[in-house]
Amino acid sequence: MDNTCAIELLENHKNGTISDEAFLYDFGKETVFYSTPFGDHKDGSPRLFLLPGPDKTAFNPVFTSAERLREFYEGAGRVNYVMMNGSFLSVLEVTNGINAKAPVKMGLVIDPGYYGVTVPAGALNQVITLIK
Repeated sequence: MDNTCAIELLENHKNGTISDEAFLYDFGKETVFYSTPFGDHKDGSPRLFLLPGPDKTAFNPVFTSAERLREFYEGAGRVNYVMMNGSFLSVLEVTNGINAKAPVKMGLVIDPGYYGVTVPAGALNQVITLIK
């Protein structure tokens, strides 16, 4: 799947030619690839595959391509994961729902290792409202 528009938005955001609000509004409609936060490591042990965040929060990675997702999880030693895709907005909404019950609150990070744009756990509601 060609996700040229998503990459272009990330580049424009990185270069400062689009505001945070305009980026999030437009990116909310883009397709991202993601997996569940919990999975198996190649050493056989189960673990959370989240990136650390501030104040006992974490970031669940989302990706602009299936290839970037595979690259990330291969580098992290993750095996046997389910690859899902949906709009960035839908992933924000699902994550927000999980946070209502989870002990570790999650935000999202877009394309870690490439761009690393983050939406902290505490900002999910604001970003969802902005995108809608």
